[in-house]
Amino acid sequence: MYYEYLVEEWIGLDPKEIGEDLDEAALDKLRGLEGRIDEDLGIIVAVLEAKIVGDGVIPPLGGDPAVYYPVRYRVLAFKPVIQELVKGIVTRVDEFGLVVNLGPVDGKVHRSQIMDENVELMPDKSGFIGVASKREVRVGDIVRARVTHVTKPSRTAQVMGIGLTMRQPYLGKEEWLKPQAAKR
Repeated sequence: MYYEYLVEEWIGLDPKEIGEDLDEAALDKLRGLEGRIDEDLGIIVAVLEAKIVGDGVIPPLGGDPAVYYPVRYRVLAFKPVIQELVKGIVTRVDEFGLVVNLGPVDGKVHRSQIMDENVELMPDKSGFIGVASKREVRVGDIVRARVTHVTKPSRTAQVMGIGLTMRQPYLGKEEWLKPQAAKR
């Protein structure tokens, strides 16, 4: 799920980074956060705006040339929630299952979670096929899935693992959903 946060903290700006507009310098510096994973916020997709909200402070003693400013900024972040429905594109297929791109991060669908039946890896390894129904899912297909688990990133590894299922009703490839809707 996407969230927008208002964050307040101090940032250090090197005197070389400070130009005519302090807010613009702060925004440029904070854009370095984009793509990082924060334990509380999730994956930072974009820093939308930044505003210096007070006077700068030069730290006493030491060799730090930065001037520290209090800044308030808005962040757009993606934080997956268990049981959330997501839509993505299949980007990779292997013996394990599918990798589905959800935008800022990839999720994984184990082969046992693709359909309500046994599946086989296609001979060209471009997708899976249902043994009984002969339904296929391939690289490039758009699918709907449910988040089943989220692995939090550690301090050393900035990686978030997202487990998905497509076995529940109204999940899977878009073309699979039409017959399900007609039955109801």
